[in-house]
Parts: sequence; C-alpha cells; structure tokens
Amino acid sequence: MAKAKIFTIVLMGLCLTSGDVCSASDTSATPASDAGEWVFEDLYEDDEEPDYDPFEPFNRLMFALNSILDKVFLMPVATAYRHITPNPMQTCISNALDNFFSPIDAVNFILQGDGERVVKTVFRFLINTVLGVFGAVDVAAKMGIDKKTTSFGNTLKKWGAKPGPYLVLPLLGQGSMRSGVGKLVHIPLDPLTQLTIASGKKKVRRRWYYVIYGTNIVVKRSALLPITNELEKVSDDKYVTTRKAVMSMEQE
Repeated sequence: MAKAKIFTIVLMGLCLTSGDVCSASDTSATPASDAGEWVFEDLYEDDEEPDYDPFEPFNRLMFALNSILDKVFLMPVATAYRHITPNPMQTCISNALDNFFSPIDAVNFILQGDGERVVKTVFRFLINTVLGVFGAVDVAAKMGIDKKTTSFGNTLKKWGAKPGPYLVLPLLGQGSMRSGVGKLVHIPLDPLTQLTIASGKKKVRRRWYYVIYGTNIVVKRSALLPITNELEKVSDDKYVTTRKAVMSMEQE
C-alpha cells in the first residue's frame, strides 16, 4: 500500500507539472490533434519575454527532474492507455471525470460572480449525472449547455491578483505563483477529498483516492501527449518554450 501511495503521488505531481501547459479556462475548444499547434502557434513571433523568471536556476533543475520522472513513470502509462483504450471509451472516461470534478468549477464561478456560468455548471452536473450514466455521456452538451472549466487561479485573477514569477516545484508542477496558490486551495474543495472525509473509513478513502485520482492523472497526461510530442520537435530549449507557453496564457 505504501508503494502504491508513493506511485500515485508521483503521478499526481507529474500530471500537474505537464498539465499547466494547457490550463486554459475553456478546455472543450481544442481538439487533441491540434493541441501542439494551439500551444506553440505564434510563440516565436515576439522576441519579448512574456514572463519574469528570477528563480531560473532552481526552476531548470526541477524541470529536468520532473521531465525524467515523467519519461520513466507517467508517459509510458499514458501512451499505453491512449493506444490500448478505444476512443469511445476514452471519451466516456474523460467525460465522467470532468463531471465528477465540476462542482469545483461551480464553487469558483460563484467566487468569480458569474451567475450564468454557475447555473450552467450545476445543470450540466445534474443532467449528466442522472441521464448520462454519472457523466460518461455528455447529455447536457447535446441539449446545448456548453462546458467551461475554471480554477481558483482564475478566481484570483478575477479578483485582480497578478501572476507573479514562474515557478517549478518537484512533483507539484509549474506555473505562476498565482496558479500555485490556486492548486493549494483546490485540495479542500475537491469532491474526492470531501467524499473520503465523509466516508469515515480509511480503506475506503484510499480506494477512492487511488482509483479516481490515478485514472484522472493518466487521462490528463494522455491528452497532453500531442503537446509534449510537438514540444520535442520544435524546441531547442524545452524549459524556455514551456515557460513562454505557460506564462503567456497566465497573462491572457
């Protein structure tokens, strides 16, 4: 059990590390096949650095460490999942996970003062949970209720918080200081956290944690494979390219 816990924590960190590359507020608009082009399009047209990197020596060291761990642990699992799992099943799994975590979006939309989006997010959750087999089928989308995701980092941005400098931490991921705070606040808002606390049974908590989070990590990393593969092709310095992509989107 201890080994499984350590492996899950490593996978979580690696997913967070990679996930910031495409952490736009609306994740439904970008096809996986176009992901690399979407992230790196026009990235080199402006020579001006879009970010401030006072921690670059430390960041580069952590970036290298996370990259090695990704190649050893997470990328092989995500690649196998992408090739072995039929596309319709991948869609159902991704939909169900998005639906499970959508209450976090609703809370953040409340904090952002976006009443219309709160209503849509809650309706989507209820409709897809009841009619869409716990979210596996996106029935709400077929009814014209579009999906939009957000985070506490976006909430802080809405409140006027500046991104701050770029920061890469071992296992905890990369992004601005603002997004890092958002990740910490995400933990108590997480439905899985609330379910495991409410269960009152340690074994049940662990089972839920490993199954749902482990699956979510692999699914997210699988979706990022086109982006990271494109990064390998177009960049002589993956650290700088990733930093530019992440921090440019933090400024939007």
